[in-house]
Amino acid sequence: MTELVSMPTEIIPHLRETIEKIDEEAEADFAIYHLGIEWGRKTVRISGERCERDELDTKAVLAAVHSGVTNLEVEVGDVIKVTPLESNIDDKHFLSGFVAGIISELLDEYHIAKIVGDHFEVVRWDSPIDDQVPKEEIEGLESEDFVELDRLNRCESYLVKDEEGKAPLTFETFFNALEEGMPGLCMTKLFPSKIEERYSEKDFSAYWLSELNSTSEVNVITPEKFSEVVVKIANSFYRVKHGVFMLHGLGYLMDHAEPKEVVNAIQTVKDLTALGDGIFLVAVDEETIDPKWFNILKSDLNWLEE
Repeated sequence: MTELVSMPTEIIPHLRETIEKIDEEAEADFAIYHLGIEWGRKTVRISGERCERDELDTKAVLAAVHSGVTNLEVEVGDVIKVTPLESNIDDKHFLSGFVAGIISELLDEYHIAKIVGDHFEVVRWDSPIDDQVPKEEIEGLESEDFVELDRLNRCESYLVKDEEGKAPLTFETFFNALEEGMPGLCMTKLFPSKIEERYSEKDFSAYWLSELNSTSEVNVITPEKFSEVVVKIANSFYRVKHGVFMLHGLGYLMDHAEPKEVVNAIQTVKDLTALGDGIFLVAVDEETIDPKWFNILKSDLNWLEE
């Protein structure tokens, strides 16, 4: 098979393991399913292909084979039955999402897939079918009215060259995204009320990176808990909001927590960003962190500077 899209083969088991450590298996299934949807849709978007329902059995197979992920057998009826063949990925939740993504993009209308033994049943998301994925679980998929931003792309993560203290470029980029209508989530070592006072008209959630305790006025994430908590928060945020997530205080985290765990958590959030149609901004002052970790992050995330 010839790969037209760089498929996330390696990150699937890693992502599943990470989510299952902090949440239920069902949450991991859901996240992996949506990762499959995103990559199925991207596969079709490369060619800009569209088709009618009577062409689907041929077009869907061609898209899947060209992706390098799997071959398919497709039977089109009231319910579309799809059987994966010779798959290079063995996670059924990813494959069912991948198939739903391909069919959604080809027919230009949203479909969902249900795992039934060795095959998948695919229907339009508003079609009646027993035990189909509930509508509330595909919140956010029914609209493609996504915001377009200068210098930033959906599903991408950025390492932003900035000052450790106030991170002006990262905050400016973050609030520009909010100006364009994107929901926001901010984790910062600055006291959140100071930011909220300055940008009181903006709708965003803020967490304070600190060793103090949370209060009724501020949610605190300690450096020791960061690696565990950030993944869970990012997963919930991207599932519902598909917004922009900003992290400020990398040097502080590296000094007060295990650097490897911090980097691993950031890499996991990067994966969640890709499947959640979000944007992830990480402020970095390279003078404040070990060159080893800086180089790893710079090679893994998009570099952004003035």
